[in-house]
Amino acid sequence: MSPEKIQQMIHDALPGSQVKMSGADCNFSIEVTSDAFVGLPPLKRHRLVNDIFKTQLENGELHALSIKTHAPE
Repeated sequence: MSPEKIQQMIHDALPGSQVKMSGADCNFSIEVTSDAFVGLPPLKRHRLVNDIFKTQLENGELHALSIKTHAPE
């Protein structure tokens, strides 16, 4: 799965979000800042991003995804 595809999926699910990422092949670390996270606890933020890639994680297209989330300051 390409970094561009991951970024596009996040932007589609969380419009206006900012995404920083590193990694290659099927192992990525992402940092997402989104207005959608305002008022949500960290676990719900993480689940919101993780759910975007549920299918890709289940079918092995994406092997590992480290997620950090932030609400805008």
